[in-house]
Formats: sequence, C-alpha cells, structure tokens
Amino acid sequence: MSGILTTGTADLSDYNSRIIIIEVTGALNYLVRKSNYTLKVPYNRMPEKVRQIIRMGQKIVSIRATSSVGATESE
Repeated sequence: MSGILTTGTADLSDYNSRIIIIEVTGALNYLVRKSNYTLKVPYNRMPEKVRQIIRMGQKIVSIRATSSVGATESE
C-alpha cells in the first residue's frame, strides 16, 4: 500500500480496527477559548471529522493511528 506507514504493529495493518486520535486546538466553549482537546474516531470517519473541524475554524495539532485495543486516551 503506497503512502501508508505503520509502526510495525500487526494491529495497525487492519483498517477495521484502527482508531484515529485527533488533537485539536482553537475550540470555543461558551465563548471561552479552550486550549487543546482530543477526539477518538474510527478510521472510516476521519475525513468527515477533519472537514467538520476545519469548517468550525479549529486547527488540527496532530493525527495518530492506534488499534482499538490500544486506544487509552480520553476525549
């Protein structure tokens, strides 16, 4: 597969088990700007969520892939 890098973990090669962790900054919450927050989304919903973040005027700090078993970060 061209353009896809994994960390050598067999779990990450299965798209169905991937969870994408997106770190976002620039969110407004009750007119107070929050610093960063983290979203966990399934691999197949990543493009939709990225478009939504950009439309809301927020910025993506980082995007990481992990297996669903290893996803321990909270939203």
